[in-house]
Amino acid sequence: MDDCPAVLRCSIILSGQCEMTFAGKTHLFHARDVATAYLPATRFQMATSADFSCLEVHITPELLQEMSTPLPWGDAALASHTPFFSSLKATPSVHKAATGLCQSLQKNLSNGPLSCAAALTILGQSFEQIEAAPQGSPLSRHEKACLHQARSFLLSRMDKAPTIIELARYSGLNATRLKMGFRILFGCGPYSLFQAHRMEHAKTLLKTHSVTETAMELGYSNMSHFSAAFKRQIGKAPHLYRKEG
Repeated sequence: MDDCPAVLRCSIILSGQCEMTFAGKTHLFHARDVATAYLPATRFQMATSADFSCLEVHITPELLQEMSTPLPWGDAALASHTPFFSSLKATPSVHKAATGLCQSLQKNLSNGPLSCAAALTILGQSFEQIEAAPQGSPLSRHEKACLHQARSFLLSRMDKAPTIIELARYSGLNATRLKMGFRILFGCGPYSLFQAHRMEHAKTLLKTHSVTETAMELGYSNMSHFSAAFKRQIGKAPHLYRKEG
């Protein structure tokens, strides 16, 4: 689709997953991911899963300038129409606020001014996350390749996550650089990435398996631990998700 007119987009993924492709690169997003982008005159494509939902806040550069809102990338980027893109994992408070706003809008329980205020608050919190994210030194091409190998190894099975030491040994990076690289390249630490994919896989399993079978398939021996992890990531208990599905 074409990004016209040029606006700053902040998308908080509430459920499901989507792929966004632009400039020859494909970015995969899951629940609780936040993608903030300014892509003037840029053509991009999106593909979503059947259960995908998100809150997307659009705001014009002119309004941001009127509000004197400092941007993590600097105001010069908007003024010069320079594209930028950032992806992070939303904090529980941001995800909860976004979910609440969407539910209110769907039920027509929010008026315009309150909805705008809530959206701007969520946008501001996302900016704060970007500013607080570890910057680190730029990753070399070799380090990026190592990190992608580590990610593939991490997600090769969903019942047990490899340790940081195992990931570091597999990738050829030291543990410190591995964890920093994951946050720079993928927006979260290795275990957070693993859990996000693990719970997305749980959603697929629950379509054909019981809650107990799903938990065992994912390596959980304690049903309450699985239920708590699923609800924290997806927003509802697994038995309720299975019943609704």
